[in-house]
Amino acid sequence: MRYEFDKQDRKVGWAQWEGPGQVALEMREPKDREFFSEYFSGNVTYLAAHFDGEEDAFQSRRRDWTPWEFERACRELSREGFGVRRAATTPPEMRPAATH
Repeated sequence: MRYEFDKQDRKVGWAQWEGPGQVALEMREPKDREFFSEYFSGNVTYLAAHFDGEEDAFQSRRRDWTPWEFERACRELSREGFGVRRAATTPPEMRPAATH
């Protein structure tokens, strides 16, 4: 699944979920790429419980995006001022013919 982003009527780029932990990004501007890379590739910090008598500790891991998390994250980018729309990922020749 693929989402496209724009800001101030200018296409910024797109993000595509390709599988668990696999998000591809394509951005026009390096400054946008830095923001989106951090947004989609960031580590997740969580509280890990230890059962060997040690205290609980914070650990981090790379985010393994599920399709639902990816879609929700894309939609939430609208709060950051981006226009967000889901893009067709089916090749044009495989899409149903338009009816008038």
